Amino acid sequence: MLDKQIKAIKEIYKEFDKAKVKHKPIIVGKFALTVYTQGLYPANIISLLYPDLPLLENVLSNLGYQKFGDLWLKDDINVEVSKDFYLLTGTLNQIEVDKEEIFNVLSLEDLILDMMKHCVEGDDLVCELVKMIVKSYYKAIDFHYLYQRITDRRFIPRIKEFKKEAEA
Repeated sequence: MLDKQIKAIKEIYKEFDKAKVKHKPIIVGKFALTVYTQGLYPANIISLLYPDLPLLENVLSNLGYQKFGDLWLKDDINVEVSKDFYLLTGTLNQIEVDKEEIFNVLSLEDLILDMMKHCVEGDDLVCELVKMIVKSYYKAIDFHYLYQRITDRRFIPRIKEFKKEAEA
């Protein structure tokens, strides 16, 4: 499934190239977690964030996706048009896929904060994955930036716990 999802993102990005648009959509949400865990956490929905919603929706429509609310469906590929624009204030990472394509993916720090919402609400699997990301990417994570961006105080003890385990 991940191969099909990567192929779908490549198709979407090619359409943005054809439109001669400099910036491409950013992969966010649980699919960003899929990218960072290299498929260990399989998300069935590709979540894309792009400030020009009409352009993104036009691209999806031109590629044959059908709209159902915020979801766009084509065959067994589900694309969610995210409206979490607060995430655009952060940074993004550019990740090379198949040695040929660069995907824009939400930064590790912003992804951790986004996923912590699910973690503190009781999603133990997401908590374990956030812990794994903190451990795997410990040296690359800007903890100062991370703590500055916390909006929910419940995140602090969990993030400190994950950081302490990564340091051990």
